[in-house]
Amino acid sequence: MPRAKTTLSELRVGILTVATIVILIVFILSVTGDISIFKDSVTFRTRFSAGEGLKAGDEVRLGGKRVGKVESVDFGDVPKSPDEKPIVVTLTVNATEVRDRIRADSKAVLGQQGFLGDRVIDITPGTTAGAVLPPNSEIPSADVTGLAQVFGGANDLLVIFNTVGKQIQELMDNINKGQGTIGKLLHDDQLYVNLNRTVVDAQALVNRMKEGEGTIGKLLNDPAIYNDLRGITDQLKTISTDLSAGKGTAGKLLKDEKLYNDASEAIAKAKTSIEKLDRIVADVEAGRGTIGKLFKDEKLHADLQSTISSVRAISDRLERGEGSAGKFLRDDKLYNNVDQMSAEMVKLLYDFRQNPKKYLSIKVSLF
Repeated sequence: MPRAKTTLSELRVGILTVATIVILIVFILSVTGDISIFKDSVTFRTRFSAGEGLKAGDEVRLGGKRVGKVESVDFGDVPKSPDEKPIVVTLTVNATEVRDRIRADSKAVLGQQGFLGDRVIDITPGTTAGAVLPPNSEIPSADVTGLAQVFGGANDLLVIFNTVGKQIQELMDNINKGQGTIGKLLHDDQLYVNLNRTVVDAQALVNRMKEGEGTIGKLLNDPAIYNDLRGITDQLKTISTDLSAGKGTAGKLLKDEKLYNDASEAIAKAKTSIEKLDRIVADVEAGRGTIGKLFKDEKLHADLQSTISSVRAISDRLERGEGSAGKFLRDDKLYNNVDQMSAEMVKLLYDFRQNPKKYLSIKVSLF
């Protein structure tokens, strides 16, 4: 059977269809960012301590906005110290969108889309304090917590949740068994009866209060008590008004400036007197002055003690009747003689007053 020949018009339709499909694919890829035919792109590098799931094609963002993709993830040179980062990542970004926003103070951070999503590199926009990075230069990186550490922390958290869940289950079992305070509240019939009785008693008490029985009932229902309280309140208000107006003794104490000044002056004088008393006490403590020497001078103390001893000895001699003064105090005969002489003197004075010529004589003679 002879094969049908392809006409020129059919060939043109086929070429047009293929071209349309190719253009549509290119347009879709350009919109999604997988290829950038109509966009200028620049390449940068960055380094990380570990890739942890990063692969070619993952998104590159600038301040959270998608601006490119990861071209490759490779090992660099063997690091000379643990601080060096061996993973070299090549980035391709849209030159129009990033313009001069990637600078020396920008940081490339390895992040993740959601908890289990693909990895993403997020670049922080730089500031005018840092110079603009030229293409093919290296962007400084900042390592963040890796997936292993995240899952390790989640594992610890799950262990804690598991332990707490077991404790809650044990608590619920004890409650269902009627153990503990809550268990008894839920299962003890006697406790329910007591609570019910308490509620009934409380209701009866409230009813009595409503009827005006008892002290609280009278306070709530007796108008006389209310009026008395109102009167007391009015009196207190009047007293407060008088105090504010400076009436009465208490009002003058609060409002009279002269009284305040006098009180302030008296306090100042009392303070001065206390200061003087403090100085006197200090002088006494230091042994200055007569009283200070009396308290602190050992020689004066010894002399005073010696004097007291001498006075005590003289007093003892007087008590025993020794010496002239002692005999005068203790000798009854001497006392009687003195008493008799006093009586005779009284008689003599009396007689002299009655007849002074008897004792006084004036003799006048002429030559």
